Amino acid sequence: MHQPTEATLDIAASKMRSPLAALARSTLRVCLWDRPTLAVLVLVQILLLLPALMGYPTLSDQAIGQEQARQTREILLTSTANGVYDSAPADLKDINARELTALGEAASTPYPSRDFFDAYARYYDIELESVKAGYSEPDPSLYARSELIHRLAQLENPEVYDTAAEMSATYYLAFVLGLMPGIVPLLPIALLAGASQRRLATRSLEQAAPIHRAKKRTTALGVALALALVVLALELAPATLLALVRNGLGNLAYPVVQIVDGNVASTTVREVLAKDMALIIGAALVTTALAATAEAILPRCGLGLSLALLVAPLLPPYASRETEWQEIARHLPSSYLSCGSIVGMPVYANGLDIASSRARRGSWVAPRSWHLRRRWFSRPFSLTRYKKDPAQGGCRGGSHDHVP
Repeated sequence: MHQPTEATLDIAASKMRSPLAALARSTLRVCLWDRPTLAVLVLVQILLLLPALMGYPTLSDQAIGQEQARQTREILLTSTANGVYDSAPADLKDINARELTALGEAASTPYPSRDFFDAYARYYDIELESVKAGYSEPDPSLYARSELIHRLAQLENPEVYDTAAEMSATYYLAFVLGLMPGIVPLLPIALLAGASQRRLATRSLEQAAPIHRAKKRTTALGVALALALVVLALELAPATLLALVRNGLGNLAYPVVQIVDGNVASTTVREVLAKDMALIIGAALVTTALAATAEAILPRCGLGLSLALLVAPLLPPYASRETEWQEIARHLPSSYLSCGSIVGMPVYANGLDIASSRARRGSWVAPRSWHLRRRWFSRPFSLTRYKKDPAQGGCRGGSHDHVP
């Protein structure tokens, strides 16, 4: 009996694989020319470009800017001249005098520069002494701002971006990924997954090929997963290239300081970008796989399930941390789609806890101790306000009325 040669077996195997390869090519062609996916992809690219094109403000001047240092110094000078601290304890007078010296150096130093942040960091060190002495309440935003300024002072040539148009490529990419909700980068991928699975329901030559249905699903899923990574690259490319041409690559060691669950977390742009990429790639793969699985169980429901996954975190009941639903929601994939609420983002106005309110992230809130200081400046100094309570080891929380 004639035995087939190795070449004959290779040709036969190639013919057997050809229907599967044809299916993959057909699915790829359909996905690449899916009009809804292409339209949404262009829309996402525009959304990621908007902060840079419109000059989205970073509020750096209100958070760590030289003008803020000058205003603080003017308030301290005015209060001292008006006798607010005439009857204050000696250690508080010393704190104010040293703060005035540090603020004076910061106000007269070129900004932004290492010398400016060195002087401003000394001011925050003294401010934290005030907290330890009981003259200011401890607040995470105060510690976060102090940490950010100290980290900036460690850079050789610290930069400060007043708007998104001035950001370097790496800083802008980390910033814009944290700024946008998860639905923005993931919506084209959800549409892509739906298109890849819908191809299996059409009548075509490839579909008529003798291939097991599970293999067809797996092939379509593999194409969608590969294209998901390509789509992510296409989404981020225009914004990254624009920032790169305008402002260069940037410093990957640039500090990023956040408040997470009441604790100050300090990291760098490099680490934020690495976590962002891991999170968004994982979310893209999960969205694609979930759509394919749902389509296999119930035809034409894959896209609907993907959209529900992306839209759910935007609903107010879902985002509220005061509902019992949060105990369930925190275990769902939909709770881990937004880079900003999971990883955080580089901001100067870092006075808000990213784990407590995503909706308000990015707006600046002055530290509580700053409000206390402003209340001190608005009335005569009261010695009894700062009297320690031996039983509690802290400031007595009584009346704020001054002593006549």
